[in-house]
Amino acid sequence: MKIISHAFDRSLGGRDFDEVLFNHFASQFKEQYNVDVHTNIKASVRLRASCEKLKKVLSANAEAPLNVECLMDEKDVRGLIKREVFEKLSSDLLERITVPCRKVLADSGLTLDKINSVELVGSGSRIPAITRILASIFNREPSRTINASECVARGCALKCAMLSPIFRVREYEVQDSIPVSIGLSSDKGPVCTLSNGVLFPKGHPFPSVKILTLHRTNMFNMEAFYVNSNELPGLSPQLNTFTIGPILSHTNTAKVKVRVQLNLHGIVKLESAVLIEDQMDNSVTINDYAQSDQMSSGENIAEVSDNAQLDPPSAPSAGVARRGRGLKRLEIPISESICNGVQRDELTKAEEKERWLMQQDLKMEQTKDRKNALEAYVYEMRDKTLNTYRSFANELDREEISRKLQETEDWLYEDGMDESENVYAEKLEDLRKLVDPIENRYKDEEARVQAKSDLLKCIEDNRTAAASLPSIKKDAVTDECNKAERWLQEKSQQQDSLPKDVDPVVWSSEIRRKTEALEATCKYMIRSNASTPSRDDMNE
Repeated sequence: MKIISHAFDRSLGGRDFDEVLFNHFASQFKEQYNVDVHTNIKASVRLRASCEKLKKVLSANAEAPLNVECLMDEKDVRGLIKREVFEKLSSDLLERITVPCRKVLADSGLTLDKINSVELVGSGSRIPAITRILASIFNREPSRTINASECVARGCALKCAMLSPIFRVREYEVQDSIPVSIGLSSDKGPVCTLSNGVLFPKGHPFPSVKILTLHRTNMFNMEAFYVNSNELPGLSPQLNTFTIGPILSHTNTAKVKVRVQLNLHGIVKLESAVLIEDQMDNSVTINDYAQSDQMSSGENIAEVSDNAQLDPPSAPSAGVARRGRGLKRLEIPISESICNGVQRDELTKAEEKERWLMQQDLKMEQTKDRKNALEAYVYEMRDKTLNTYRSFANELDREEISRKLQETEDWLYEDGMDESENVYAEKLEDLRKLVDPIENRYKDEEARVQAKSDLLKCIEDNRTAAASLPSIKKDAVTDECNKAERWLQEKSQQQDSLPKDVDPVVWSSEIRRKTEALEATCKYMIRSNASTPSRDDMNE
């Protein structure tokens, strides 16, 4: 694929048509509902979003309604617009579309009969009036054979894959060209005086290389710039500045050859600067000279001197020896300053601000999560206190918890709407201190039943295992089992006599520890060939 010409309007796009609808309805709602959305940022954002949807509906329908609930001052607004009214309001924008179309035709040098198809891309191109305008200019109906909304993103992804060494894609050559003219000047003025300083004219293919021959003996500057600033309104014409030097020249006839590259990405770079001096040498061949100036075959190369002569580099026939004088070549350092780029200190400040904003976003997210957790806890505990946990709290506790929950809810929707994360955490902790004892009693009620069952099973299993042991060991294991059983019966009787709204005599965790201790003691007794250890020995 070869790019022949470019034309564009940087300040024209689908968003401009959205703005036409926005201004129309903003004026209408101001008269009809007495609301001025221009004074309210949130209302403006909502109306613009609705206008964008309305534009899409008008692309397929002759008229479309607009409804926005609670747009401003708690007022619901509605309106209606016809497509012909929208096109009339957008007449100035539609007229501007013809300018780049006619310009690209003129720059390309093609006639209409040479154009095979006109392809539309971008969501804004679905407006019927745009299709009619393009059809009248190119004398053919525009084509929509590709995905207008995604083709640019897919093309960028494909280009990234082509540039990446990781992916292997089918070979597809794109011969691109620059859309604007780029010039190069030095301290003594434009480098190419015959072409107004233009080094890479508009439409010049890239990547491309040009070699400049300058007569300089001291450090000098070169500046790349856009030649026609009218083609890029609102942008600075300066691109970058190069400082070449210091130059260690011993003669006044030294020349500096500068290699300027318009690289694969359309960026101007000074690849190298070489100081060339004549010196006496009786054995210099032209082969050496030719090899030093040889460039890569994949680039467009031209040589430019101070008098603006554009000639390809030439040399005498290879192998011919030149005696008496030779060429001394010395690399010259180059430093670059990007005019429209971000300086290092500005970049550092921007990175610091970005980190600060990320911390603020994280803090806001954590605060929101903490607030939501507090609100959810209030609603959850209010329901459980009245139902699930009711029998595990006395009347005074329930009233205190209910009062505290209500106070917290009122605070959340009044003074606590915009508090810090720590404040919400403290409020949640205060509520937990009231509810946790009740919640623990409820949870332990079920856990205690399972713990009792596990202890009784442990007692039964150890009694069964001890039946085949010698009488001494059998009696020892049975004695431990009986002690554990009596302890459990005693605690169970005490617990059964207590109401549920007080802390239990024995917690499920205590019963589990008793089970583990009994299991360890009996297992040791059963497996040991020695005499039964005392309780003190077991504790050790």
